This record gives sequence, structure tokens and C-alpha cells, in this order.
Amino acid sequence: MKLTALLPLLAVPAAAQQRPNILYIMCDDMGYGDLSCYGQQRFRTPNIDRLASQGMRMTSAYAGSPVSAPSRASFMTGQHSGHCHVRGNKEYWLGQVQYGQNTDYAVVGQEPYDVHHVILPEIFKAEGYRTGMFGKWAGGYEGSASTPDKRGVDEYFGYICQFQAHLYFPNFLNRYSRERGDTGVVREVLTENISHAMYGDDYDRRTEYSADIIHQRALQWLRAQKKGKPFFGIFTYTLPHAELRQPDDSLLQSYRGKLLPEREYRGNQPSRYNPTPEAHAQFAAMIARLDEQVGDIMRVLEEQGLAQNTVLIFTSDNGPHEEGGADPAYFNHDGKFRGLKRSTHEGGIRIPFIVRWPGRVAAGSESDQPFAFYDLMPTFCDIAGIRDYERRYRRPQPVRTISGPAPLQVSAPDYFDGISILPTLTGKGTQRQHDHLYWEFHETDMIGVRRGDWKLVVLHGKPSLYNLAADPHEDRDLAAEHPDIVRELVSKIYEDHTDNALFPITLPAWH
Repeated sequence: MKLTALLPLLAVPAAAQQRPNILYIMCDDMGYGDLSCYGQQRFRTPNIDRLASQGMRMTSAYAGSPVSAPSRASFMTGQHSGHCHVRGNKEYWLGQVQYGQNTDYAVVGQEPYDVHHVILPEIFKAEGYRTGMFGKWAGGYEGSASTPDKRGVDEYFGYICQFQAHLYFPNFLNRYSRERGDTGVVREVLTENISHAMYGDDYDRRTEYSADIIHQRALQWLRAQKKGKPFFGIFTYTLPHAELRQPDDSLLQSYRGKLLPEREYRGNQPSRYNPTPEAHAQFAAMIARLDEQVGDIMRVLEEQGLAQNTVLIFTSDNGPHEEGGADPAYFNHDGKFRGLKRSTHEGGIRIPFIVRWPGRVAAGSESDQPFAFYDLMPTFCDIAGIRDYERRYRRPQPVRTISGPAPLQVSAPDYFDGISILPTLTGKGTQRQHDHLYWEFHETDMIGVRRGDWKLVVLHGKPSLYNLAADPHEDRDLAAEHPDIVRELVSKIYEDHTDNALFPITLPAWH
């Protein structure tokens, strides 16, 4: 189905040239404590720190999920993981193709976003914005009904499949360019890389580093943007996700031998993680590389005269990982919080989040307003002056099942879960509040609910209760002392959860 058939026919407002640009940078598996402006001590992030000094640093920002694909889906759809179709990293690996001496998959990618529900690039394209995305897609496998070319993205370059992103020196990357006449997403083969093996010593001879290539394509797109023509950029960069490998340049050399004791990682071929004898240096240098890339973006915005009218955001897709040799304990990735990626404890979902908008967001400000990725759709629409998006972009929905003591099938209208945080960002107007925030993740069979300072974590159907104000590390389970609060928060789970056969979850008992 064509995009134009799914979107309402809208006249682009006459004041389109007045609207702010939005540039959203989301890195991969960076923990709350991985930036020096959030407390990291083992390395510095001067460019991102400078961004924070020019805008607002959020201290109660939450990802949409504790892993990549569903967290990105929550951002894209404005739905939490109890409603959103994509709730896990379901992979599609089909067929084989040969690249030099390397056998790779012919079709790759993740579970597609629901085509019955609009996503952010579709809204912004329909509203007259130029849309570009660079990095991970993870919203549908190659050739599916949900690839960037079919979901409102004008220019795309990166990894359609997040599993492919485990190789930083891959066999190919994916491209789509409406301007150059592409009719769909295609593969760009990295010819220097494929002359060497994907694993072992020969892998060290590969020279085409995806994080740098993607960044350069993103900058090229950014330099092509002009004043008076609003753009929406989504830069889903892959750093610092495993594998922990990068060019042996000055960035890596500056940390070599400095972060002792060093950690050796022997590799995991099924996961496409190549070995490294210096995991600590690799990780620190990857953060430094990402920091330099953010500095490049800030500089290009200034050079193009776009900085004053661009809302620039930096964040991470979920909490820190321990794959590929990463060492969360050594770097204190989760800051003061418990848990890592895949956990609905705070460390798996609490993330750094920085917003710069000159003249509208106070420089050097800070906010502890709780919000999650599904709040960004209404926030971005507010920023762009897109009114009544919930009604205008609703689509017919199939029958769904509400769980509970008596499961009920209903045909419900399309829905969105977010609340705009624009009043928090600008200090103007009254900030609406969620009754609670919600997460679920089937792989670890965990659910999380935050209501005020109370946090319910459900593991395999068993609830634990924490008070985040007194116990941010979630060490003391207060469920036995406050059964009434447990019951209230469990009831919210039954309100929020809709069954999804692809991503089953164990619900707690509801008495």
C-alpha cells in the first residue's frame, strides 16, 4: 500500500518556513552514567557536555523498552510496549547470498511496524517536512511492508537489520533516496570489506567502518538542508553497541593502555562479535568517537545557519549492554541505578536525554519530569505546530484482546499513549502528567510500572515494589508492606496490556 493512501490529504501550512527543524540523535546501548555530564569518571564527553550546557538535561527520561527494536517502535509510534505491535527483537534471516568469500543472509530485518498505525516520519512528511534517517531502522525486514521508503522517509542510509549492525565492518549497508530516484531500499556493498573474512585475523584488514560512513552520509544530508524548508532528522547511530571494534586511529590509541586492568574478549561468532584484547579502550574510544560526531553535527548546524531554529536532541535507545566484551561494572554504566539492557529496573530503561533549542529551552537547565519515548510523538507535533494529530492520523484497527479475569475481544479505535512535554522544555503552559508509565519485555518476562515515586517491577509474574525517592537502586522490596499500592499498580498492568502472540508475557495475579 502506498504512503499517500494511508495519510490524510493535507495542505502544507503557509507558515511552513517558520517551523522549527527537529534533529533527534539516538545512540545505541548507552547507559545513564556513560556521559561525563551524567557522572562518568573514566572518560570525558566534551561535545555532549557542551550540548547539555546549552540546553536542558533530563534526569527522569525513559526509553520505550529495555531493548532496541521495541524501544525504537515506541518512539516511532507514540505507543508504550503494552499497546505497540513490536515488543521485542524478533529477527528475520532468510536465504543466502555470497559477498566475496563471505556467506550472508539474502533477506534480513526485524518484525515490521504495524501498517495500521502511523509513525513519526509519515506525519512529518505529510506536514511538509523533509525527512531523513541515518543508522538503524529495525522497523521491518527488507522487502516487508514497513521499510523506510514505505514509511515516510525521504532519505535513508544505514542498517535495515539491527543484527547486521553487530558487525562494524559489514558486507553491506542499506540505502534509500527518493531524490535520486530509488524505488525501494537497496544494498550498497562495501567492496573493500568483502575481500576479507567476517571473522578472525582477516577481519582486521577491513577498512570501511560503518559508524563513520553512516555519519558522513548524515552530514551530507544535513548540509543539503536549507533555511525556510523544515526538516526532521532521525540519526539512530550504532555506537557504542557491541561489537567493540573500530579503526586503529588516534581515538583508540589515546585510550590504549590507560584503562587498566584491560579486558580481553574472545568473540562470539554466532552473534557476529569479533574478539578484542582491549575491550575497555575500545568502549571508551567508541564513546569518544560518538562525542566527536555530535560535535560535527553541532558545527554543521552552525555553518548552515540552522542551529537557532533546530531542536537538537541527544539520547540512547535503552540501558547499557554487556555483550561483546562490554564491562558495565568497570564503567559504572548505569550510574546510580540497578539493572542493564533487557531489564525493567531503572538501569535498563532510565537514559540520558538532552534537549537544545536556542531561545526556547533555557541553557544549562535541568528537569526531573518523568516521561518516556512514547511522549515524543506529541511533543514533536507540538513543536512543529501539528494540531490534533491523534484524530487526524488514526487508522482503522483490527480486533484486539484485553486480558483480565475475563478476557474480552474488542474492536477499538487507533490510540496513542503519549503526553507532550513541551511545557517542561519551554517553561510555558501547564505540564500534563501521566497517571503512570509502563513497560513490558517478553524475553526476560518483565514488566515495569512507575507511578510517582512508586515503581512496580514484575518478574515471571511476581511483583516487587520500590520507592524511587528513598531507594533509586531498587534494593528494598516493599510489596509486603504496601499490598494496596501493589494492587493499584497491578490493575494498571491489566488496563495497559493487550495480548500479542509474538511477544507473550506473564501477568501478575489480579485480586
